[in-house]
Amino acid sequence: MKSPVLLITAGPTREPIDDVRFLSNGASGTLGIEVASAAQAKGWEVHLALGPVHLIPPEGVIHHPFTTACELEQIAVELWPRVDAMVASAAVCDYRPAERIAGKRKKSGEDWNLTLIRNPDVLAGRGAQKEDEWGQRVLVGFALEADQSEEEARRKAVNKRLDLVLCNTPDNLGTAMGDYVWIEPGEPAVKLLDVAKRDLAVKIVEFIGTRVASRRCDRAFNGE
Repeated sequence: MKSPVLLITAGPTREPIDDVRFLSNGASGTLGIEVASAAQAKGWEVHLALGPVHLIPPEGVIHHPFTTACELEQIAVELWPRVDAMVASAAVCDYRPAERIAGKRKKSGEDWNLTLIRNPDVLAGRGAQKEDEWGQRVLVGFALEADQSEEEARRKAVNKRLDLVLCNTPDNLGTAMGDYVWIEPGEPAVKLLDVAKRDLAVKIVEFIGTRVASRRCDRAFNGE
């Protein structure tokens, strides 16, 4: 049986305003890289879509660099037929400037009002395609909420058809440790306090591995 294939998205997106300025956030890509390392150690084929960060992907992981949300969406669409699971840890900007200004916009005495338009929802798009001719994927997402709202995280899990959602706060951006709420739909929430991202990554890969193995067995039993 061939090795399972995992797609991980990690890091921030950058949405250019002009040739100098952009919209972004403080995501470092640390957790996604830790998940990639943990999955590779288990023998998985790992694809890491990594935004503009200073960290280096683990050796042997297939690296797909991106800058904008639209570039990340294209990577996800292209890889989707090949993967068994996806961990969406990237912090994707929900909006981008409606128009990119060529060069650098000069300062003036007036206010500057930007018009923003919605970016593609990469995870929701994959959730909508979760069951197709290639089988059912395992999807893991994150809910970054200022108050670590369990209600909002569960709503996201249902709307995006996630198998697991991890609720966290902006305090976790760029850190090696953090507080998370582990939520599987239909199950009680589990708080993970001051957990190392490396240890959390191992736990996520174990969860995915169990789900992928179970679904492979179901397909084999049904003669698919």
